Amino acid sequence: MLDFSEISIIDAHGHPFMPTREKKEYSYAYSMCVHGGLADFRYLTSYRMALQEYKRLFGLPADASEETVVACRNERASEDYGAFVKELYRDAGIAAVLSDFGYPITGEGLTGEELAAFASAVEGVCRVYDLIRIETTCDRILYRPGLSFEEMLDGFDSYVAEYMKEHKTAGIKTVVGYYTGLGWQPVSYKEAKENYEASYRGKYLPGRTDKPFRDYMVFRGLELAGRHGLVFQIHTGAGDPPACDLRLMNPDSLYELLNTETAGRTKIVLVHAGFPYGYEAAFLAANYPNVFTDISSTVSYLGRAVETEFRKVLDVCPHNKIMFGSDGGGFVDQSWFAANYFRRVLAEVLSEYVSKGFFTEAYAVEAGRMILHDNAERIYCI
Repeated sequence: MLDFSEISIIDAHGHPFMPTREKKEYSYAYSMCVHGGLADFRYLTSYRMALQEYKRLFGLPADASEETVVACRNERASEDYGAFVKELYRDAGIAAVLSDFGYPITGEGLTGEELAAFASAVEGVCRVYDLIRIETTCDRILYRPGLSFEEMLDGFDSYVAEYMKEHKTAGIKTVVGYYTGLGWQPVSYKEAKENYEASYRGKYLPGRTDKPFRDYMVFRGLELAGRHGLVFQIHTGAGDPPACDLRLMNPDSLYELLNTETAGRTKIVLVHAGFPYGYEAAFLAANYPNVFTDISSTVSYLGRAVETEFRKVLDVCPHNKIMFGSDGGGFVDQSWFAANYFRRVLAEVLSEYVSKGFFTEAYAVEAGRMILHDNAERIYCI
């Protein structure tokens, strides 16, 4: 069995975690659902797996009850949150995270105190690089009644430029596919302006009535990413249920966008490996030189799904285009659990390929290092 325990991990897709935003029901941490109370998350495979991982970390007996494990976790987190975070990051070997500070997507943004608490908690154990979310920038930061279309565009361009001066910025991203689908096509300035003036209200609208403006901003963000040498992240596949329409989230729907000149000049990462459309995401990454993917969310919230989904990506996509990511956010536990779990999955899968004569052991070790660390470092230029 290969062993990747000594390789530091770059989490290529994460979010800030906040003790002030943790749900009272701890099992919620292991579902990607954006609405509480819709299901009993205590019966999720991912939650049960995390409980077992905590028994190892805390030195609890194998038959320790769920209540005992959760109480131990909550006690450590409440006593000294910073120390708790550092314990988890060191245990998982997470050296850097690309963090989307646009989380949460609804309600009020993170406060200055919360951001300071996040920075303090990871200080000394993990480097943090920022991602600029298009929709958060437009809806929460820039929007105000009466803001003209021209002012919105100028404000967006200026915000990106100024943000990069003050923060270690790795990329620009969009999550709007969850609300409008991935079928984006170039929209004229005139059409986008008319739709903005008629429909845009600084929040997602039912019926996708603001889709032309949203599509226009995706291409605007893509253009800025290329201009500034940033990666452009696209959320694909499952996410933010039950808000997203999974039928519209197949990466194949990106055909029009990927074949534009603007897209061809920019590094594009398909987040979540398009789950459950893993083959489609891997195929795009394999056949467009500027397209890459990560396996985030499949390893944090979907039980053992990554054991199947990762094989799809590994078999179709060049191995220097695949990255680890957790999609952890709200709870630090998600990033910790995902890193430890995926490290084992990676070792098991690559060891199998060696035993079957598909890879040499030397190449399997190289591939593992690329996926856990080196690819993200190279692709995001960090």
